Amino acid sequence: MLDIIKKRKSTRIIDPDRPVEEEKIVELLEAARWAPSCFNNQPWRFILSRNESLGRVKECLAKGNSWAKRAPLIITVTSKPELDCQIKDRDYYTLGIGLAVENLLLQGIDMGLVMHPIAGFKEKKVKRVLNIPDPYRVHTLIIVGYPGYPEGLDEKIIQKEKAPRQRKPLQEITFSELWGNDLVLKDQNFFK
Repeated sequence: MLDIIKKRKSTRIIDPDRPVEEEKIVELLEAARWAPSCFNNQPWRFILSRNESLGRVKECLAKGNSWAKRAPLIITVTSKPELDCQIKDRDYYTLGIGLAVENLLLQGIDMGLVMHPIAGFKEKKVKRVLNIPDPYRVHTLIIVGYPGYPEGLDEKIIQKEKAPRQRKPLQEITFSELWGNDLVLKDQNFFK
C-alpha cells in the first residue's frame, strides 16, 4: 500500500492562525480536477471559503464539528446528477465526486495539511449562505488547515486524535465470486 494512504487521517487539530497559501490551494484543486469521471464529465464543483464566507459556513456546522471552526479554509463540494452519466437509473456523479475528493485529500496530506471531510453540517443553510442553486446538493465540506495545538479543544476530540485508525477486516467487506462467499486468498496467513 502507498505510504500516503497509510498516512492519511482525518485529523481535527488545526492551527487557526496559519492560512493555507494560495499556491497550495491551486495544487489541491488541480489534484481534484485530474480525478477520473464518467466520460470525463468532471461533475464536481468546489466553493472556497477563506474570507467573507468562511464565518457564515462555520455557522452551518453541527455541534460535533466545533473543532472545525479553527479552520482557515473550508472547501464545499457540490454537484447534481445531470452533470455526469446516468446509465440505467444509476447516477455516477457521486462516484466522480468521491474520486475527486480523495485526490484532493491525498494531495493535501502530501503537502502537510490537515484534510478532513465532514458530513456534520446543515445543508440548506450552507446552500443559502453560499448561494448554491437547486438542484445542486452539498455532499461534503472539507476542513483544511495546518496541524495545530490541542489547547482549547474538547477532551473527546483530543482522545479521538490519540486513538489509532481502525478499519473493518477484509473478510467483512469482501466476498469471493458471489455475495456472501468468504474471501479466499492463496495465503490465508494474511488474515492472522
